[in-house]
Amino acid sequence: MIDPYWRPNQIRFTKPQVKWLLGFIDDLRNGDYLRDPTETGYVDPATKQRHVSGKAKFLKAADIAAELDKRITNAKLDGLLMEFYYSADVEDLLFRAEHIAQCLAMPVSEVTKRIRNALFFVSGQRRKAGSYDAFVKGNQRYLKGRSKPTLPLPCW
Repeated sequence: MIDPYWRPNQIRFTKPQVKWLLGFIDDLRNGDYLRDPTETGYVDPATKQRHVSGKAKFLKAADIAAELDKRITNAKLDGLLMEFYYSADVEDLLFRAEHIAQCLAMPVSEVTKRIRNALFFVSGQRRKAGSYDAFVKGNQRYLKGRSKPTLPLPCW
């Protein structure tokens, strides 16, 4: 399976993108963005077009990191749990969840629910308008699982 790669201009803070960005959040904070794994470094001189940007190269990565940090901060402790959880390798995720649960003296299911809630809150094109607590309270059915709404029975 090929690992996903998104260019900075493709970032819309979807759930898969947030998980991916958290894997190298420290690099983003330093202004370093991952290089495209498909780039070879070869540039055909006949097709080379010069693109001049008014911004420094590191600014886009730093902007993405700042936006992600603000969203994580708005999610409070659950945002920090999410950042810690997704900054690990995929093989270490179960260990991370168990370790967090042990440190906070709560069941693993509660830890994963809080991380999932934070991921829903942090992801999306725009920041959520209300507080994280209101988001979790107002979206309990949605966050627990996508169950189909029940339709009222017709009164005949």
